[in-house]
Amino acid sequence: MRRAVLASHLGEYEIRQRMKASKDRSQFQRWQVILLTVKGLPADIVADYVGTTKGTVHQWVHHYNHDGPDEFLLHGRGGRRFGLLPLDEEEAFLENIRTTAGRGRILTAFAIQAALEEKVGRAVSEDYLYDLLHRHGWRKVMPQPHHPKADREQQEDFKKNFRSWWQPPRKNTTGKTRDR
Repeated sequence: MRRAVLASHLGEYEIRQRMKASKDRSQFQRWQVILLTVKGLPADIVADYVGTTKGTVHQWVHHYNHDGPDEFLLHGRGGRRFGLLPLDEEEAFLENIRTTAGRGRILTAFAIQAALEEKVGRAVSEDYLYDLLHRHGWRKVMPQPHHPKADREQQEDFKKNFRSWWQPPRKNTTGKTRDR
């Protein structure tokens, strides 16, 4: 059984204080691993007590030893990791599009997508485009005035012949309903 060795950054009392001040379970577990390691327990027993694996115990001890107790804290990932443009550039891009629309030109999502691909320099998915529009309060989808495969002649023919054979349902004049 290999024992994890800790650097002497903090004493047992300070580790207990930080463990009690933990804001969530995962941070508490990390400090618990450090405390039990200070007590001299082997990594596999510490892992069993805390509910992690032996490799995780060694990893957390290594992180504590090399980065110190202040960097040992869990830092949220936070931020915006998947944007192709920063928010201010997205806003400027959409403001430029808005001025184009203000001159009376009709905007479609595909036209905005083409302009965005030109600005970014790579292909952009429709999902990213719609997320960008939603993020800045734009309406995403515009309904089409007619179906792209519609046949106007067939529609007119249907309108002419429809009334000749269709009859509205009869109203019950007696006021009684049928038993079924």
